[in-house]
Amino acid sequence: MAVVRVISFPFRLDGTGAVASVEQDSDQDIEETIALAALTRPGERIQAPTFGIADPAFGHFQAAALQRHLIDFGPDVEITAVAAQPDGDGRERVIVSWRRREVEQV
Repeated sequence: MAVVRVISFPFRLDGTGAVASVEQDSDQDIEETIALAALTRPGERIQAPTFGIADPAFGHFQAAALQRHLIDFGPDVEITAVAAQPDGDGRERVIVSWRRREVEQV
């Protein structure tokens, strides 16, 4: 089966000047997809207005909202833990742990 590469998030150039990419469905792709969901607010994408999660600026990061987003949009992973730490400059760094969902063999 051929390896499929997708554009990396955030968009950047690699060391050769080419658009950075990751292997589709790799751990890095999943982590970048989770970050994209967490950094996108509902309504920002005209073609997918429910994509993203609510801005946690005036509250705390809600793992349940991220899990709901992942159920709706993928990837097929389960959030196992969320840790929030002050970043020192008034921001909060959120660390999300996840695992792939088991696929039923038919």
